[in-house]
Amino acid sequence: MLVEVLDGEVLLFEADFHFLPRVGETISKDSGGYFTYYDVEEVWHRQEASGAFKACVGVVLND
Repeated sequence: MLVEVLDGEVLLFEADFHFLPRVGETISKDSGGYFTYYDVEEVWHRQEASGAFKACVGVVLND
């Protein structure tokens, strides 16, 4: 499942997940030899103009 990962209204990246991340979970992204970790704070689906729904998660950088 392709999921948009956003920090506020800024799209950070799109990622393919086997399952939709849940609020409270931590996700990671390989950033060229190290990992960047994000805490999931919000999950929603938005409807595109075509009528298809897109999964979205709102995250905060976990330092």
